[in-house]
Amino acid sequence: MSRIRSLAVLSLSVATLLSSAAAQKRPKFSDWLPAQHLSRPINSEFNDQAPILSKDEKTLYFTSNRPGGSGDEDIWVSKRRTPNSPWEDPVNLGPTVNSSGIERLRSLTPDGKGLLFMSNRQGGSGSTDIWIIVRDNVNDDLDWSRPINLGSTINSPGSEIAAKYLFTNGGRTQKLFFTAERPDGFGGSDLFESEINGGFRAPANVFELNSPSVETCFTVSEDGLEIIFISNRPNTTGDLAYNELYSSTRESLGDLWSPPEKLGPQVNAADYQDVNPSLTIDGRTMMFASRRPGGIGAGTLDIYMTTRRRIAQ
Repeated sequence: MSRIRSLAVLSLSVATLLSSAAAQKRPKFSDWLPAQHLSRPINSEFNDQAPILSKDEKTLYFTSNRPGGSGDEDIWVSKRRTPNSPWEDPVNLGPTVNSSGIERLRSLTPDGKGLLFMSNRQGGSGSTDIWIIVRDNVNDDLDWSRPINLGSTINSPGSEIAAKYLFTNGGRTQKLFFTAERPDGFGGSDLFESEINGGFRAPANVFELNSPSVETCFTVSEDGLEIIFISNRPNTTGDLAYNELYSSTRESLGDLWSPPEKLGPQVNAADYQDVNPSLTIDGRTMMFASRRPGGIGAGTLDIYMTTRRRIAQ
């Protein structure tokens, strides 16, 4: 079957699914505006998190433990007619994708044909693994393939948590960024990257971004020059209650990342958990989840959005 063959190929090379972008100078942006809470039907009394917007910003994928799912956390999708229209009632992606365990969304490929997610479903290598689903028709949100595990080079007996492909620089840069708890980490979970050349190469620790604390869910800009991730630094106990968003940039793909800086109070809520960042392809919108006051449920995760404008250079 062509879909299954496509999945097998995708686990070795993402070139057939990802758009190619030429190398360019890192764009400059304004500061993030105050985060805005998304209303119903996106947020609910339950945990709503890991939001991902499609390229045209008319489809929102996210993870929720709301009623109507298959397991502990499921992937849902909502549509809207235009980027300024109200969101429609979310639809569960169904039992082909969701299991009785956790399916926590992590990233969408730029062409809209691949979704990466974290799961503890049967068939994995450790406590949680990275899986992918693909589809042929980007307009059909209920025609995803069966999930495929990314394999033993990426997934380990420990926990793999988040992942995103980077395919840029005119096709010369092909990588998978991911976070995991591995023996060669600095403590807790760390950020890693794997070169893709006929298959995944041995992962390398992105040492300039990691610390003895936890570095976990993240997003990388499509040009590979900005990364936003969450960390509980300087805490080293594994307590994730105070996770906050940090950002780092680099001027070219060959440079080291800059020292991470905490995003300001427009985005982070002091003493509350802020997690699951995702950037739109143009880099002007970021979605994330937070337990801050003002959500629908008491102490549950809700989805928020913030925007910024591009500055002429």
